[in-house]
This record gives sequence, structure tokens and C-alpha cells, in this order.
Amino acid sequence: MPKAWRLPVFLSGLILLSQAFPLMSPVRNAATGEWVSGFSLQLPTAYLIFAPFCGIATRITLLSFHQALVFLTYLFLTFLWFTKPLKIALAWAVFIVFFVWIAAVPHPAARLVAADKDVILVDFHSHSRVSHDGRPSFDAAANIRWHAVQGYNAGFITDHNQTETTQKAKELTRQSWQTAGYRALEGEEISLWKTHLVVLGNHQRIDNQPFDSDPARVRVFIGEMNRRKLPVISSLPEYWIYHWDGSPIGTMQDFVNWGINGFEIVNSAPKALDFPPHYRRQIVEICRANNLFMTGISDTHGYGYSTSVWNAMRIPGWQTMDPDALEAAVIKTLNTERFRAVEVLEFARYNPATLAGLLVAPLLDAGIYWRSLQLFEVLSWLVWIWLSHILWSIFRTRRLTDG
Repeated sequence: MPKAWRLPVFLSGLILLSQAFPLMSPVRNAATGEWVSGFSLQLPTAYLIFAPFCGIATRITLLSFHQALVFLTYLFLTFLWFTKPLKIALAWAVFIVFFVWIAAVPHPAARLVAADKDVILVDFHSHSRVSHDGRPSFDAAANIRWHAVQGYNAGFITDHNQTETTQKAKELTRQSWQTAGYRALEGEEISLWKTHLVVLGNHQRIDNQPFDSDPARVRVFIGEMNRRKLPVISSLPEYWIYHWDGSPIGTMQDFVNWGINGFEIVNSAPKALDFPPHYRRQIVEICRANNLFMTGISDTHGYGYSTSVWNAMRIPGWQTMDPDALEAAVIKTLNTERFRAVEVLEFARYNPATLAGLLVAPLLDAGIYWRSLQLFEVLSWLVWIWLSHILWSIFRTRRLTDG
């Protein structure tokens, strides 16, 4: 075999071999780790044409903070193979352009779809430009488009201590839900003392200042929300960082005693994606023991065009509900079904539990991705591999001829 053919043959062989071990589902239950049936990914035509680029973009978007550091280390070592400084600089320039495209330019995304028409896919925590860390162009309409592309049927906009966008988004979908199918719902993320709490269903801004003076006020805030009958969810990564066992300012069990209604168990932000799997299992058991609901959230701030998680809820007849009726139905289901209210669906990805797992995460995640490929994605990968090889061969031949 000619030496120049080894890489494309090797990559093609890996992809074809991965198809002998396909994933059982594109998503798994984040609470149990089991693959979940009844859901599929719909891929737009543009995604299929550019499958390698869109697929890699999705995988990079879903890296945790520490996984990203490992990935960049791998990339750095790979680029050193070029040896010449000019080629290394060019390689980094190409990657930076690609990364900007991933983070800031709208591109095709995989859309999750439920086979059961009574199942709705919801996001319980997202942001817009009015949050202090939101993308300046990520307004109400952009938030709606982002969620609809991912396959969400509804989503709560929960800006930090603001309700301007969440109210505007709901008003927009009051006019469009019958044709577009998506509903924006109202909520708010409350910033307290080393604590972030997501409140659902409030129709006016909740002032965080009276409750943000000291840790003891967190308990008062949760009690006040209970009095108003508004669900309160403890948010990642704050409860993991500041409220784990032994915390002097309140633990998760303290939150339960104070009346918390639920916990986030998956958050798509890079820092929160480092939440250790064994810690997640502890939170799941706390929710099970105390009959609390769990959520997985996009936490999108307008950067990146993929989500790591969806929430499946069974609400018969939700397709005929306007945003206000659906919001009420979602909250009623949370309050009545509690632990059984939400099935958190995590995108197929590798979630390392050890340092060794973290170090090999890029390789294992690539394997999971290739095993998840659909037929036309496989064909797209093979076409791009061999097209790139042919173009590179032509370029090198002309270069040698000109030299």
C-alpha cells in the first residue's frame, strides 16, 4: 500500500469498524446511565453534507472544562509533528477560525425528536443578552430559534435577576406557537450568597437583594418561593462547589430541609460538565429519597449551537396548549409527579469518572461519536476523507513539479 494512502485508509477503516458496534440510542437516562429508546436525531441536509465539521463542532461544544484542557494538549502535541514554526502557526490559525465558527456562527445542529406524541422536550434554564454573561446579540428571538433547532418544544428563559427577555419571548410565542410549534416559558435565575436558584413560572421580576446579604437568607428565600407556590431548583455548578457535604453555609440536605423542589443533575456549561458522575448519583438518590424532581439544562448564553441534554415530560395534549397553558401544565406535573416528572436525557458522550478516564477522554468520545453515526453521516465522512486526500495529493504533486 502506498504510504500516502495509509492515513485515509486507517480513518475509513475506523469509521466502518465503528458501525459494527452502533449505539442503542442517541441519548441515555442521565439518572441511571441506561440508553433510552423512543428518541431519534433528525439531521438537516446541510448537516449531512458537512457531517465531519458539524459532528466535530458538536463534540467540542460539549467538552467539559477539564476535557477541553486535555483536548487542547492533544492538539498541541499533534501540531508539533509539523516541526516547522510556520506550519504550526498556520495549524493553530485554522483551528482558531474553526473554533470561532463553532462558538459564534449559526450552523446545522442535530434535532432530538420523541416518537411518543404525548412526550414534550423542555429546557428549564437558559439565558439571553440581558444576563451579565449573555451574548450581546442573543435576544428573545435568537433564544427561541436556538431552542427550536435543538428539538426543544418549550424552554424557560431564566436570566440572572432579570425577566425582561423571558416576558418578551413568551409574548412572541403566544403569536407563533401554532405555526412554529415552540413555546417560551417564564422563569428567573436568582443569584444569592454562593448560591444560584432557578425559579419557574414567576410573571414578575423577583428582587434578589433582600435575600443576598448572608447565607441564612437562602433558607428564607426558598421558604418565600414555597409560599408563592413557585418551584425552586438548585443550580449547578454552585451547589457542587459551595454546598457539598460539610459546607458551613448549607448542604444539599439543608436545601431539602428548607423546601427545595428539585436539583439540576446535568448542566451544559463547560465548568458544570465536570460534575463527577458519583456526585451526580448522590444527588439522584437525594431526589429519590425526598421525592424531588431533577432537571438537565442547556444553560445556553448564546455561544455554541449544541446542547448536551433534554428533559422529557409526559403531558398528554400539550400540542394544543398555548405558552401560558403549557407553562401551567409543566409546573403542575413537576408538583404532582415530582421524582417521576422528568426524564433527563443526556446526549451520547463520554463522562470520565477518574483522572485516567479524563486523559483518554478525547479518544473514547471520538469512538462514541463514530458509533452514533447514521448511514448518510458515514458516507459524508468517507467522501470528505478521500476528497481531502485527493486534493492534498494534487497540491503536493503540483508543488513538487513547480519546485
